[in-house]
Amino acid sequence: MRAKIWSVGLLGMLMAWGAPESASAQFSPRARPAFGQARLRSGFMPDPQITEGRMGGPIQASQIQSGCRGYISAAPNHVISSSTGFRNLRILVHANSDSTLLVMLPNGRIVCDDDGGAGLNPIVQASVGRGRIAIWVGAYSAQAAGATYSIGYSEMGNVGTNNIPLPGQAARPVAPPPAAAGLAPQAPPAFGAVSLRSGFMPDPHLLAGTAGGPIQGNQISGGCRGYYSPQPSHVLMAPTGFRQIRFVVNGGGDTTLLVMLPDGQIVCDDDGGSGANPLVQTTSRPGSIRVWVGTYSRGRTINYNIGFSEMGSVGTNQIPAPGRGAVASPPRPGPVAPPVAAAEVVNLTVGIPTTLFGPAMTDRIVASWTPRGAGATPVTLQGANVMVGNTRIESLPSTLRDPTVTVTQRRNGNLVIRAEQPPMGRGDRGQTFLLHVAWQGRAVIVDRWSGNATQRGPRWSR
Repeated sequence: MRAKIWSVGLLGMLMAWGAPESASAQFSPRARPAFGQARLRSGFMPDPQITEGRMGGPIQASQIQSGCRGYISAAPNHVISSSTGFRNLRILVHANSDSTLLVMLPNGRIVCDDDGGAGLNPIVQASVGRGRIAIWVGAYSAQAAGATYSIGYSEMGNVGTNNIPLPGQAARPVAPPPAAAGLAPQAPPAFGAVSLRSGFMPDPHLLAGTAGGPIQGNQISGGCRGYYSPQPSHVLMAPTGFRQIRFVVNGGGDTTLLVMLPDGQIVCDDDGGSGANPLVQTTSRPGSIRVWVGTYSRGRTINYNIGFSEMGSVGTNQIPAPGRGAVASPPRPGPVAPPVAAAEVVNLTVGIPTTLFGPAMTDRIVASWTPRGAGATPVTLQGANVMVGNTRIESLPSTLRDPTVTVTQRRNGNLVIRAEQPPMGRGDRGQTFLLHVAWQGRAVIVDRWSGNATQRGPRWSR
């Protein structure tokens, strides 16, 4: 069977596609998971996280979403709860029986797979906002229901089916990035390792070393220049990954740069910075980033300083030359408005939240609300403004920092809009802001509530 991955809107679209009413009545995304819940943050360790369960159930996955395969249970097999979301999350199943996957993301989107991994095992990979991820492990045939499986969660692109042990077996180690033309990525770094999370301070983070070695760059990857040592100069351990990370060298001569990302991809530069200094800018998934600083000419060694930075304004001149004092870091630039992406429209379904905004979300989401007595009406978040149609009905409190904002339709057709910020540290109880919205010829706020994230909230919000 060929692998297929399907990504669609909310479960409510079932009615439009004519799915049997019995299937939607049995399917219970909010039910307690049969084989446990994991609470994970970006950068979780160990990676992969592994647990077990039994596959299958009475519901045909194709009745939940056309194109999904196998037979699943009403309740999820597993749930991941995350307060951070994930830039890249892989969900992998390993079983002796033919298995399938159906995953409901926090915004209600459903993603399915069959045979995307090794053999007859599925894999789902997605960028996920924070919230509840519900997972069903299906049996391809009804006769296989009840067969055991192992399931793994990983942020690393090189984790595959074979790294997830079958039930009762020992885990296999994750394969390291491959050696390339004499490089030894797994060797200890010559000038040390550092662990940095997104948002690290001070920025830039400075290290020093001596460049040069016997290995020619163009033998490692076409277009790479310079001469490098077998072992990395530095290793940057990045448990969260980076949307943007810059490697900036200031050397006492003509230097080059080779960076190996956690998935084994190689990025090189020569003279991308000021003078004869290199600069590499890239994005990275969580994992270990290996850095080699080389010399342009064979047989030389050159002292250098290198800076790691998330700021696009950091260049060679912000990295002190070898032997000189530190240079003051430039101020962080003001926020830059991101490009406006095409919106994804998600039809609201009673009782299932749709996420309008949250960490790690890159898609612009429009929730389509069809209140009683009116046509489809878009519900969006524009900055801090909650918009229904073209009308601002409320602004989120300024005290909310990077909240997750969801909208849920109640059985009576009204909306509950929830903005929630989890506790950020010791003594912080988080914050929740709720709006109860009805349609009275136009969208009207009938109630609002604010409290900390540990409080239950009013009855109308549940």
